[in-house]
Amino acid sequence: MSDLKSALAILITCIFHLSGLAQFTDEELHKIDSLKAVTESQAHDSLKIDALIEWDDIIYLYDSDLDLWLNEQILELTKPALNNPHLSNREVEIYLGARGMAYNNLGLVLVDKGKYKEALEYFQNSLRIADYFNDDIKRANAYNNIGMIYDRMSSPEKALEFFNKSFSLDSSDAFSKGTYYNNSGLCYFALGDTNKALESYKLSLKYSASIEDYNGMGNTYSNMALILFNRNLFEEALQNYDSAIAAYQKVGVDEGIALAYNGKGDVYLELNQSQPAKENCEMGYLLAKESGSLSGLKANCNCLYFVYKNTGNVQKALEFHELYVGYRDSLEKTEKKQEVLKLDFQFNLNQQKSQDSIEFAHQQKMERISYETSLERKQNFQYFLFAGIAVCVIVGLLLLRGFLQKKRDHEIIAQQKKEVELQKHIVEEKNKEITDSINYAKRIQEAILPGESLLKKALPENFVYYKPKDIVAGDFYWLEEKENLILFAVADCTGHGVPGAMVSVVCHNALNRSVNEFNLLDPGKILDKTRELVIETFENETSADLKSAPTIRDGMDISLCVLDKSKKQLHFSGANNHLYLVRNNQLSELTADKQPVGKYADEKPFKTTTLSLETNDILYLYTDGYADQFGGPEGKKFKYKQFKELLIRNHKLALSEQLDIISSTFENWRGNLEQIDDVCVMGVQL
Repeated sequence: MSDLKSALAILITCIFHLSGLAQFTDEELHKIDSLKAVTESQAHDSLKIDALIEWDDIIYLYDSDLDLWLNEQILELTKPALNNPHLSNREVEIYLGARGMAYNNLGLVLVDKGKYKEALEYFQNSLRIADYFNDDIKRANAYNNIGMIYDRMSSPEKALEFFNKSFSLDSSDAFSKGTYYNNSGLCYFALGDTNKALESYKLSLKYSASIEDYNGMGNTYSNMALILFNRNLFEEALQNYDSAIAAYQKVGVDEGIALAYNGKGDVYLELNQSQPAKENCEMGYLLAKESGSLSGLKANCNCLYFVYKNTGNVQKALEFHELYVGYRDSLEKTEKKQEVLKLDFQFNLNQQKSQDSIEFAHQQKMERISYETSLERKQNFQYFLFAGIAVCVIVGLLLLRGFLQKKRDHEIIAQQKKEVELQKHIVEEKNKEITDSINYAKRIQEAILPGESLLKKALPENFVYYKPKDIVAGDFYWLEEKENLILFAVADCTGHGVPGAMVSVVCHNALNRSVNEFNLLDPGKILDKTRELVIETFENETSADLKSAPTIRDGMDISLCVLDKSKKQLHFSGANNHLYLVRNNQLSELTADKQPVGKYADEKPFKTTTLSLETNDILYLYTDGYADQFGGPEGKKFKYKQFKELLIRNHKLALSEQLDIISSTFENWRGNLEQIDDVCVMGVQL
């Protein structure tokens, strides 16, 4: 094991010397060599830990991988030390302090690497150690870092909650105040309150400037510029981006400079000034490439794509669009937001019980106190020997009685526990069988949905936001290609969960038969035939048990489109679900028939609406689950008016960004409330 550690140390040191020679003075390099020698020697663990901490203080800004390794070594060294029952209280505090610092540093490194789940666990460990020392400064730091994770995971309300906790514990200096107001501004902006966001940014700028915190000033200027840009105050936005660039240049933050140049490029793009937009984004792209900033590369490539697209340079536009897609995919989150919410559910429990070395160290401390108290009792016992004998006899009798009673109680409890565990095992087996069946049904349902490659081939510019309420869903989306036509739809079947999924299979099959078996291409006629097949399926009740049951009236609401690319025409028919068309910043609605595809008292033939299409038209197909979701500050429905405003407000963004906004808006609106229905939204740009 020691050989492995030595090999790792040598490897990391080699990498460090190769990548960081230009960043350190000769004195610092000599210091690093000395510290490295201490870690590889036979020195006491406490000296090795001090050397690792000092080494980390020198390199943490420049080499995240080495930073990660050094702090992992600190954890490895402190764990066996804390398991030593002979440590003094002072030694326990020293090792725990080093461990808390290492947890915090590891969390910061993992945040930068996008590993939010592991980072959150490290920050929670750091918080527990701060609680052990009752250290408000360390608590504030941990709360601030946890808030940072929620902010990056698009949970601004939770992020603001933790930032406020941090600020309530530590607001003693200008740096803390500047950081807090910048972070709270980001949260208010994400929540849509730009007035509060701007107020917070101005306060942040005031405190950052007072201590010449140029990195903080650069962040705040960039954030203010984004709000001014959204308010169409373009000249003020450009001034703030220039101020951000000047601040970042003082501390050499190339990633911040790259993103600020991108911001200027976006402003000039909005002003239809292609040349300055191109110049700024090219500068941002070069800086992002040098610094290895994926977010900077993604943003500047996207801006350059639109610049070249607007100027008619198709080859260059395609080149930067492909680069943008690659960098965007590299930046996608590797963990679901739901995992962070699960950790949040466990957070209060984790604060109450410590499973790591803190618990053991605290236990050792209590045992030492108990031992010292026991010695003192023995000394006192010698002075009160005769009185003590009488007390011991009485206590002994009471203990014996209690022991016998406890033994009987344990036997009863053991028997009850055995019965409970048996019932629990039976319930778990049943739950597993049910869950396995539903998960298998989910795989079947996913198999009938069109794959991403098929969607991309037929409709290159599209997104699908598909969020079942349960494991399986009553909502589905559908795609077929026939001759020169592309047929696509979004449908909402009766119910959700397993019943809804069963109905969706029936309706999906009927839709396929109408097109492939009966060769129908007119959307109105397709829905007429689909209704006929769905009713025929549900009325096939031949058993004696079903003859006395009420008629099944299940079916679906649907938006069905038939796209003729050669004629640039769209044919639409709908059952209760309308179709939204956004053209020239205006949203129009193609109305559906007020009847379902299924059994209905007043059945009429479905009508077909034909529409001529224009370049950059965007179609939105949807089910009612999004608009009907309860949430917001008053727990009310989202409603269609707000849904339309959301689509219009963001329709100029790339479809991938629209998908992110639709997803985060839904989750922020829902908050802690239960999702009430399946949700499906499809966007198609022509």
